[in-house]
Amino acid sequence: MIKIGINGAGGRMGLRIASLITQSKDCQVKLALERPGHPALGQDIGFLAGLSEKLNVLLTSDFPGKTVDVILDFSHPDATMPLLEKCQKYKIALLIGTTGFNETQIAQIRESGKTIPCLLSPNLSIGANVMFKTAAELARRLGPEYDIEIVETHHRFKKDAPSGTAKKLAAAVNSVFPGKNIPTHAIRVGDVVGEHKIIFGTIGERIELGHFAQTRDTFAYGAIKTGLWLAHAKPGFYTMDDILQ
Repeated sequence: MIKIGINGAGGRMGLRIASLITQSKDCQVKLALERPGHPALGQDIGFLAGLSEKLNVLLTSDFPGKTVDVILDFSHPDATMPLLEKCQKYKIALLIGTTGFNETQIAQIRESGKTIPCLLSPNLSIGANVMFKTAAELARRLGPEYDIEIVETHHRFKKDAPSGTAKKLAAAVNSVFPGKNIPTHAIRVGDVVGEHKIIFGTIGERIELGHFAQTRDTFAYGAIKTGLWLAHAKPGFYTMDDILQ
C-alpha cells in the first residue's frame, strides 16, 4: 500500500485527489499539507473533501518527516521549493503539478532528480500530454509557413497566465522550430476548469487542435496514477513521456 501525501491539500485539486484516492486499493492519504494560517488547519481531510467518513488525517502545516512514499504537490512555487528540500532530505518521491516557476526554480527541481524520483508537469491529463506530442508532429508536417497561435481559458481564480499547459504547447512547437514566436492568449472567466487550443493556419485553411477538461477529475486521476508510478521509480527527473511509454 503506497502512502501518499498531498501538498496544497486544502485547495480544489488537493481535496479532489484526497477524495478519489479513497476509491483505490493501491494507496492511502497519510499526509495533508497546507500553508501556515490556512483556515482549515486541524480539520480532517476527509471531512473537508466532503466524504461520509473521516480519514483520520488532519490538515497541517508541519512536515513530520518520512511518513509517506510520495507527495503530490498542487500548491504555489513559494510552497513547493521548501517542500522540495524536505523531500530530498527524507528521500520522498515528489510529483509537482504546481505551475508558475521561474527558470532558476525549474533548474533546482531538475537537479533534485539526482537524489529522489521527481516529476514536474503543468498538466497531468493523459489526453493533454498526447496533445503535446501531436502538436509537435503537426508543426513538423505543416511546415514553417503556417501561422500558429494558442488560446487558453481558465477560471477567474487562476493566478498565472499564460498557463503552464499553454507554455508546454509552445515548447512542443519550438522543439520543431526553435525560437519561433507563438502568440498566446489567456482568458480568465467564471469557473472554467481548463481549455487549450492551438491553431495552425495558412491561406485557405486552418487546423485547430484542442483539449477541454470537463472536470478536475481528469487531472486528479492522472496525478494518482503518476504518483503511484513515481513511488516505485529510481531517483531521476521524469516527465509524462516516461509515464506514457
